[in-house]
Amino acid sequence: MIDTLSMAENLTAAGIEQKQAKAIAQTIGQQHSETASKQDIDALKESMNAQFAAIKWIVGAHAGLTLVLLAAFLAG
Repeated sequence: MIDTLSMAENLTAAGIEQKQAKAIAQTIGQQHSETASKQDIDALKESMNAQFAAIKWIVGAHAGLTLVLLAAFLAG
C-alpha cells in the first residue's frame, strides 16, 4: 500500500501546491491499488493449476469410460 499522505507531503515540500500534490498522490494510490501484486498472480497460478489438474482427471476418466464402453460394444 502506498502512503499517499507522505507522498503528498513530499510533493508539497518539493514546491508543488498542496491541492495538486494531494490529487497526484491520490491518483497514484488509486492506480497502485488496481495493480495486481505478486501474491495475486501467485494465487491465480495456483487456482489455474488446480483447475488444470481437475480437467486432466475428468478427461482421463472419460477416456477410460469410453474404452470400457467400446470394449463392451465390441464384445457384445
